[in-house]
Amino acid sequence: MSKIIEKAPKILAYLLVILSGIFVAMIYVGGNAESLEVGGELLTVPKYTDTLLYWSYFLIGLIVVITLLLIVLGFVKSLVENPLSAIKSLIPLIIFVLIFVVAWSLGSAEKISIIGYEGTENEGFWAQFTDMVIYASYTLFAAVVLAIFGARVYTSLK
Repeated sequence: MSKIIEKAPKILAYLLVILSGIFVAMIYVGGNAESLEVGGELLTVPKYTDTLLYWSYFLIGLIVVITLLLIVLGFVKSLVENPLSAIKSLIPLIIFVLIFVVAWSLGSAEKISIIGYEGTENEGFWAQFTDMVIYASYTLFAAVVLAIFGARVYTSLK
């Protein structure tokens, strides 16, 4: 029984790679659906685009669920073995959430003027969400650069 448990992740990984390859191949050899006219130009759309997109969404969801499950299991194990260390491990998570909350509050819900776009996804929640992602990206990039230089200085002084 234990050999099956040891081989299951490898078999599952091969299966996911094979299925992904099949879906990508379907895009290239599956033909085209109806053409779209954009700005007077006809664009062809592969027939199985939706299938590949849904498969990608499934894989991303699977990755998120597995990652969160492993994080929670690791935290619970750490909490049982060394509670103080487990609580200290929450500090980066709290800082990360704080960065996104501050970035959200800095964002603006005002309509973004985009030439040629007349939809409603450029105002309200989505405009503020876009600002949040931009501000959080800048902050996290600056934190990475500071961490790189800080680590270099730390190792030099040590």
